[in-house]
Amino acid sequence: MDVTSVATQVSDLATTGAASAWLLAGNFLILVGLFVVMLLFSYKAGRGGIISLLVAFYAGYAIYMVFPYTQQIIAAGGTPMMKAIISIIIFGIATFIPFHFVQRLSSGGFGVLSFFPRFLLSFLAAAFLLALAYHVFDISDIYSFPAPIDQLFAPEGYFFYWFIAPLLGLLFLVH
Repeated sequence: MDVTSVATQVSDLATTGAASAWLLAGNFLILVGLFVVMLLFSYKAGRGGIISLLVAFYAGYAIYMVFPYTQQIIAAGGTPMMKAIISIIIFGIATFIPFHFVQRLSSGGFGVLSFFPRFLLSFLAAAFLLALAYHVFDISDIYSFPAPIDQLFAPEGYFFYWFIAPLLGLLFLVH
């Protein structure tokens, strides 16, 4: 085996590996994007902020589900795109209010969150939001997610696990 042959094989392997990594990253781009937003938020708002946000997600979901006019307001959107946008806005409002209450109640009482719990809680928050996008906001009606994301988030049976994951993260990572 000559040097040129080895160099060509290494180059082909590097090119194939880079293409595969790029394809994998592209498939999970929406999850990575949400994760980065959550991670940046956790650094900006601190330990109390990310914990308050996770708790507010659950309160926001509950308010969204029991608000008596949710379906009528969403139906007024007409197109699937408008319905999804309206759903997200209602959930955002329903989450924003509890977030401020929980943050006021928890301010100063949490200390510092190390990198690994912050990283994992940010990922779980992003996954929670993506699961809501699939099962509550019907984003999949207007956007065709890549197959790996569909396999992780589309099945009805997985919604429970993505829904409960941030609570388990809080239980085991926040002391």
